[in-house]
Amino acid sequence: MKRSFPLYIICMVLLTLAVSGCSFYDSQPEILKSYPYKTAPSQTIRTEKHWVMLNSAYADTDYTISFTDDLKTEKSVYSVSQVSIWYIDANDTGIFWCEKSDDFYTYKLYEFETCEIGEIFRASVSDGFQPQNVGIFLKKAYYCAIDYEMQTVSVLVYDTEAKTSSVYYSEKYMEEKQPYLINLKDEYLSFSCSRHVIVFDLRSGDTVFESVLPESINYLFCVSYGIINDECALYFADNDSESIGILKKGENSILSVFTFAENHYAFHDVIEYRNGHIYWIDQANVSGAVSDHYRFIDYDVKKRKPTETYRTFDFCFAGNDMFILRFNKSGDYTHIDLCRYVRRIRLLGII
Repeated sequence: MKRSFPLYIICMVLLTLAVSGCSFYDSQPEILKSYPYKTAPSQTIRTEKHWVMLNSAYADTDYTISFTDDLKTEKSVYSVSQVSIWYIDANDTGIFWCEKSDDFYTYKLYEFETCEIGEIFRASVSDGFQPQNVGIFLKKAYYCAIDYEMQTVSVLVYDTEAKTSSVYYSEKYMEEKQPYLINLKDEYLSFSCSRHVIVFDLRSGDTVFESVLPESINYLFCVSYGIINDECALYFADNDSESIGILKKGENSILSVFTFAENHYAFHDVIEYRNGHIYWIDQANVSGAVSDHYRFIDYDVKKRKPTETYRTFDFCFAGNDMFILRFNKSGDYTHIDLCRYVRRIRLLGII
């Protein structure tokens, strides 16, 4: 007699396989849209309802922020010149970014409901360094700020409904133990301060990870929490090189998994750890065509193996899909493709 399994057991098996790394992205992406180079986005974020685009030409200081629902008609919401915008985040509440001019760090938020832009925080460049990382989750925007007068480093949260900012978490400022940064992916907020790495679950308010960096690290560029492995991936510099490594909970030693070649860096200092893989854009500071300076890296931590996708300079995730921006393969590099990879689950060798 054949034995049938309850539906909930089948679901648990599928979930276990999914979170244990038995998944993959299609090898060939779907091209969603091809842009002329001069009008193409430089960064893209996919929310449930919108595509959010940051537009800026290579080595330019002019920026435009826009969004579209269908990839056909874009609505420009903000333009600015003579600044740099490296960090931007968005959800269906709004678009949050930091722009740095010669004089100020300015953090601004565009809200979809009101179609208005508000200035959330401003600090003078002359007062000292400010982290530019930002994040937005549900109806709250998060950023990190140093108060040089009070000698504190804080994670601040702006409530879009109450229109107020408050301190989410704070530590003492120690100049010799910089840098300070946040990274928000999904509901997990990673914060590094004074060689202390801590990760908060913004849904529950719980601290899910805490550890101390080893003294050998000279500078930390990015922290990304991997929920499946319950550990953090770090992009850091020591005396010899820039590397990506793994920091485990409660430990203060780093397992190095990748070392950058000379004149190679993680573009925008961004890495992302999810599904047992670490993702980043490798930027080569070398001569030659701009299109050859960037490649997307998908590093399988368990297999210790990187997979490279050339001419790719941006990536983001939404649900089971991954999206990239790449230089067109036609050979003249005059167009940029927005592409989608679909993540699939492999069950006992069968898709």
